[in-house]
This record gives sequence, C-alpha cells and structure tokens, in this order.
Amino acid sequence: MRFVAAFFVFAFLASGSAQAADQWQAREVARLNNCPPKKIEVYSQTLGTDGKTIYRVDCNMPKGKGDDSSAGPKADALLVSCDETLCELLRPLAPESK
Repeated sequence: MRFVAAFFVFAFLASGSAQAADQWQAREVARLNNCPPKKIEVYSQTLGTDGKTIYRVDCNMPKGKGDDSSAGPKADALLVSCDETLCELLRPLAPESK
C-alpha cells in the first residue's frame, strides 16, 4: 500500500514540474515573437498520452504617444501550444474591446 501512495505522490510532483517546464518554454516562444510576457495562464488542456496544453501569454507592450492607430488593432496576447517538449506559436489574439 505504501508503494501505491508513493507512486501517486511522485506522479503528482512530476506532472507539476512538467507544466512548469512548459510555461518556461511558452515564455521563450513569446519572447522570440516580440512579446515580453506579463502573465501566462492555461487557456486549454487535454490529458492522456497525447496531452497538449495551450497557454495564453499576455504581452507587456509599452504604451507610447506615437502609436499608429490607422494600422488596426495590435495583438496584446499570444496563444502558445505545448506538446510534451515542443512549444510553438498558434496565433496572436486581438485586444479585447471594452
């Protein structure tokens, strides 16, 4: 019985460290796409042998007076997909209108 309890504790700790590694990789993908990350949160997650996590990365973009508003809305967040050891950019998200 101790072995079963120890296995579940180990599995729980291992899954937490895997998600932390994915967040680190999602942060790097955002930086490579000119988005200094402000906040990273889980957007959607699938479990199983082909598990995948999609993160929403909010960008810390500077607000300047010389912004060109005629170019359309700029993306203020990115969706980053992480599958085991590979993270990639899915798409930018347009700013939410208030």
